[in-house]
Amino acid sequence: MLERNCLRTNRVPLLLITVGALLAGPASLSAQKKPGARVAPAPAAQRLNLPGEVNDQQIENYLDAEADRLIRSGRTVPMKELLSQLNRRSCAVALPRQAPQGISPTQVMVRARAGVLVIGDLFKCKKCPRWHVGASSGIVLTDSGVCATCYHVAHIPTSQTLIAMTGDGRVVAVREVLAANPNTDVAVLRLDGAGFTPLPLDTNAPVGTRIRVLSHPDDHFFTLSEGIVSRYATVPLEKQGEITMMAITADFGAGASGAPVLNESGAVVGMVNNTESLYYDPKRSRDLQMVFKHCLPSQYVLQLIQ
Repeated sequence: MLERNCLRTNRVPLLLITVGALLAGPASLSAQKKPGARVAPAPAAQRLNLPGEVNDQQIENYLDAEADRLIRSGRTVPMKELLSQLNRRSCAVALPRQAPQGISPTQVMVRARAGVLVIGDLFKCKKCPRWHVGASSGIVLTDSGVCATCYHVAHIPTSQTLIAMTGDGRVVAVREVLAANPNTDVAVLRLDGAGFTPLPLDTNAPVGTRIRVLSHPDDHFFTLSEGIVSRYATVPLEKQGEITMMAITADFGAGASGAPVLNESGAVVGMVNNTESLYYDPKRSRDLQMVFKHCLPSQYVLQLIQ
């Protein structure tokens, strides 16, 4: 039996979370966030050093503080308004050129980090009056702030709004849903502001292609894993029709939904979507044997913007 897990946020435990190598050093994981504790925003130079150690607790606190600031400033868009835009099925977007060839894996990841987003939904817990961020992932598509993520990341009726954070710590509001498709589980959003770093899309990734994933599993921010495209599979949809899923061997977990699957040139060939767990004893969910890691081929993003 296959048990599917969508990977939107870190609010519920995932049956399997296997974290790959950190992009720029070990993360500080020992500190626990204290409910109600206020943390002043760090100076820009101290937010997310690149290269440098990733401090997950600092990023999490910073995200919460910046989200609170955005809401208080009145610059966020209510979730009700964003939800009403999810019925849009197409938009016109001019995409950047393909990624340059012949650059090193380190250079690829430096550029990729600038174009990988934390997509956050704002909610309040029962322990304090502050806003908190449930973190998922996203991909910058244009320098004007058009980005892509999964539909289930944007469709969160219980949350207040959506925000995004860039790789260098810039936190902005999600201004608009430009297009979305619940069947393919893709949403194209527009961020507040401009001057973002886009990642190019590529639809050429045959089985065996070496790939990397840069994502935020369970608030382990900017986690890098690598593998190959292991297969493409036709999957029936719940109501009608079918969809093609890209299976990969690179690791990801809860919070990685919407993250890019990158080829060796740094182009986005897919987007992280879900996992399916295979058990020897499926009735009791015992003896885990395999976890299939499913992604959406980038063609489903292109379908919304062409």
